[in-house]
Amino acid sequence: MKPPSITIPDVAKAAGVSKSTVSLALQDSPKLRTETKKKVMKAARQLGYVYNQGAANLRRRSSSMIGMIINDLTNPFFAELAIALERHFSEAGYVVMMANTSEDREQQDKVLRAFCEHGVAGILISPAYNTAQQDFASYFARGLPIVSVMQPIPGAECDYIAPDYQLGIQEATQHLLDQGIERIAFLGGRLDSAAFHERKKGFLAAVEKAAIDPDKIQIIPCAVTRKAASEAVQQLIDQEHPPQGIVCYCDIVAFGVTFGLHNSHLEIGVDIAITGFDDVLACDTVSPPLSSLRPHTDQLARLACDSLIQKLKDPTRPVANHLVKPKLIVRESSILTKLKQPQH
Repeated sequence: MKPPSITIPDVAKAAGVSKSTVSLALQDSPKLRTETKKKVMKAARQLGYVYNQGAANLRRRSSSMIGMIINDLTNPFFAELAIALERHFSEAGYVVMMANTSEDREQQDKVLRAFCEHGVAGILISPAYNTAQQDFASYFARGLPIVSVMQPIPGAECDYIAPDYQLGIQEATQHLLDQGIERIAFLGGRLDSAAFHERKKGFLAAVEKAAIDPDKIQIIPCAVTRKAASEAVQQLIDQEHPPQGIVCYCDIVAFGVTFGLHNSHLEIGVDIAITGFDDVLACDTVSPPLSSLRPHTDQLARLACDSLIQKLKDPTRPVANHLVKPKLIVRESSILTKLKQPQH
């Protein structure tokens, strides 16, 4: 036989307070004294009362749920970002519903619809590849607060939080050029993505400033996977004069490049220098340790969380974008020792 449900009147009776006081305590209302809240919550726990947040949301016509959509959780950077985002939202009193789209726009649309059906208050999204403004038109029309991280939603009027890709890649490229490297390549990223073009601008700005011969510069786009990067690097190292340095789109690409170079018996940090972008935890443990641009993941997460919460509080707030300057963490992979050896 199903046990009887514990109700708010039951909790009120046990705590010796009114039903409205119990409701306020369950909502953590600042109108109640801390001692009263503790008494109510103790009675609720002893009775086994479970607060129905969904029903409360319907009554208030509000929600404490955030829909978080990540484009590729197999990439360790996005896993680290998702953890930081969830922590910041939790500290702010929100519950996160998270989904992975695997860079699939159709899956992204399904997740968006499902989250809205579950009554999320807002959406935090790292958009899938090829995402377009029309994918979100109906959600913007109904006033759903949306904040984009890492990739912008082209043409969409919503907050955008990301590292300063251009500035970061420019610094990494300059780091290689400062060692006397002249043959240099930028590898990775999808040709028609905004993040690729920002990174490419940084790379070109550095090589143009150093007056590097255009014939010694190469830009090789590829999918952001280890396999694609491992295959793409072959067309560079099979040349008569392969590059002395490779600026990689991100750490996943750099790990693929590392695998490809090892298979070709080229020693990183001796025959060729490479840099990554994201500074994931594995950068310290690969061989040799990977130089990478640290995007300050926790700061990005905090800014994204704050942006969405501010939008929830004030839907009329103007769009505010934030770019965070990455920091180059130099490790063994980007120090080309051959250039330091005396010439005979």
